Amino acid sequence: MPDSRCRIEPYDNDTAYPNITDTELTRMFIPLNDISKKPDRCKMYAFNASCKDIQDSNYLFGNNNNVSEMRTIECDAGYEYDRSSFDETIITEFNLVCDKAGMSVMASSLFYAGLFVACLMGGLVADRFGRIAVFRVSTILAFIVTCGISFSPNVYVYTALRFVAAITYFPIIESGFVYMIETSRKRWRTALGLSSNVIFGLASMAFTLLALIWRHWRSLQIAKSIIGFVPFIILGWLVPESPRWLFAHNKQAESKQVCKRMAKRNKTPLSEEIWQKTMDEFNKSDKTELVAELSYVYLIKESKENPLIIMFRLPCTRFLILCNMFVWMVTSMVYYGLVLNVGNLPGGVYLNNTLGGLMEFTACILAIFAIKKIGYSKCTSASLYIASITCLLSTVCLQLGNGKQVFETLSTVLAMIGRFAASMSFGVIYVHTVEMFPTVSRSTALGLSSMSARIGSIFSPFTIQLHLTIPWLTPVIFGILAFFAAYLAGNFPDTAQSKLSMLFDDAEQSFSQHFHGRWIAKLFCLPTSQRCKTAADENNLLNREDLEFKSLNC
Repeated sequence: MPDSRCRIEPYDNDTAYPNITDTELTRMFIPLNDISKKPDRCKMYAFNASCKDIQDSNYLFGNNNNVSEMRTIECDAGYEYDRSSFDETIITEFNLVCDKAGMSVMASSLFYAGLFVACLMGGLVADRFGRIAVFRVSTILAFIVTCGISFSPNVYVYTALRFVAAITYFPIIESGFVYMIETSRKRWRTALGLSSNVIFGLASMAFTLLALIWRHWRSLQIAKSIIGFVPFIILGWLVPESPRWLFAHNKQAESKQVCKRMAKRNKTPLSEEIWQKTMDEFNKSDKTELVAELSYVYLIKESKENPLIIMFRLPCTRFLILCNMFVWMVTSMVYYGLVLNVGNLPGGVYLNNTLGGLMEFTACILAIFAIKKIGYSKCTSASLYIASITCLLSTVCLQLGNGKQVFETLSTVLAMIGRFAASMSFGVIYVHTVEMFPTVSRSTALGLSSMSARIGSIFSPFTIQLHLTIPWLTPVIFGILAFFAAYLAGNFPDTAQSKLSMLFDDAEQSFSQHFHGRWIAKLFCLPTSQRCKTAADENNLLNREDLEFKSLNC
């Protein structure tokens, strides 16, 4: 948010008073805010220029009369903004300051609310209509809507279009990520899953360059829409549909054609023998001994009970998914909070944004190697502990530094380290969630966790708004929540280099064995390993009986 103050008439008229500086106006007419100890954004001294006896501006600004005891009033002639960084923003164009400051917060929160809605429908639509089909449609719709934002006549249309843009934008990420995982080799999935987040760091740094070229928010909006979506629109029509999705939806002929094209590009022959082995692997179901023409995943989707209900019935699985959702929510809140707080940090907004993107890029790369050394759980926990400590230390530096340059620089460095840690946590927990839960509920677990992340991001703008009134409160909130999330994440079962579980009973037994004897199990009254196993066996028995019944009726 650019700095602002009340407009002082007639002295803010540069033509009539070219020699009066902004510093002089601020000193003479603007009181200090009681909390921030900086010039107030929304109040001015009740000085009536039309009724004054002093007509000589040189005398007025040259005397040292004490005006601190003068009555203060709300801005009555509009606002003056710092335009050194941007020519025009939605804040300056729509005057979203003081009593209207909540509108800018609401616009950001509704954008994240749109992401929340997209999380609910994005995965379902991609599973129903195909990865690339959703990718193609979403990129076109997102391009149209984001370009339309630049023509918003008021803040209400702007907010509504941002909400719609989030709904059309997130399925691109979701379907693209799933497509990448489905078409990559097993040994590369973790690395690719983490490195896919590198694009966000690169985009953040590229956005700084765009903002330097286009200083008006409308032209910047169009530029980032063209550069951000047009390449993906073209890419969507150059790649085929996911062969796994085609295969799972009984489109074996189309899947075979796609595999042949991929094999040809990779200069690898696709023989009939290999294809037949693929068919046999897909059709067999050694766990349930069902009929050969039905796949296990297909039957699970057709079973009576929703995986969501089963997840919350099993005590150890329920505890783990709730803890995982909390970690996602806090990580998202801290991550987006630090991203949105760039403008409030000491230093230039361009430099801080570039450094933030660089931190995110570096975090995603280093996370690949960190997981191999210490595993998922320790990596997530350590990164959240770092985020917690740096947020708290950054606050201490700002509060005790009294405006000294060295403390402001140190505060910015600590905030960037916090963003580095939050970025690493975000990338690691994303892949960890996919591997931690069983196949029958993996998509459900990822959807719940992603929804929790959107809840955290929805509240992020409101926590940043507190910075204007209580500067130390926002980083303290981030630091405390990140500390508790780090402790919980450190107790998650690590799945690095381990076999993925298929059924609920396998996962529940594994979870109960992992938590058994730990202090956290006693704190949250988790049942013993035997009790967890019994509950899981009963639940899995119901599942298998239902599946066998369905197979007999096929």
